[in-house]
Amino acid sequence: MFTSGAVADFIKEWGYVAVFMGSIIEGEVILLTASAFAAFGHLSIYKIFFVAFITTVITDQILFLIGYKVGISWIVNKYPKLERAKIRVFSLLNRMDILFIFAFRFIYGIRTISPLIIGTAQICPSRFVVFNVLSGLCWAFVCCFFGYTIADVIMDGNFDTTSVVMVLSVTVIVGLLFSFLISMINKKKNI
Repeated sequence: MFTSGAVADFIKEWGYVAVFMGSIIEGEVILLTASAFAAFGHLSIYKIFFVAFITTVITDQILFLIGYKVGISWIVNKYPKLERAKIRVFSLLNRMDILFIFAFRFIYGIRTISPLIIGTAQICPSRFVVFNVLSGLCWAFVCCFFGYTIADVIMDGNFDTTSVVMVLSVTVIVGLLFSFLISMINKKKNI
């Protein structure tokens, strides 16, 4: 697709529009590179995070609603190559629906099609919204943080332990919040 130089040129030329376009598809490389540009002072890390978060959540919500309203058969009939991705996604969704809804954004190769297929599985829309927003926050934060931190390490030549503590803290908080939500949902299922 893109060479590393082409990604950098794309971001230099288009800036936040490139972040927007990269967030619509599986664009971690664009987000990481844009975040590195922020570390070098060319873009704002806060704007990158905001654009990536909003774009990925809205895009996945639209795909979910299309799948929820229309179903999957027309898509698979039109694009038979998606049958394999559909089978993989339904398999993961049946085994661990909440975890999959939260984590699909981090799974390379099925990220773009996953919300569409989750919608066809008739998952409750409000349930999807909650985990879509949480996942979008985590995805944007992780990509922005790593891109920025890697560039910062390259510039300074040393790794800031404050960054490590911050990442670990956020990871623990998100994990605890996620565990709490799963336990609350499982309690409602058992009632």
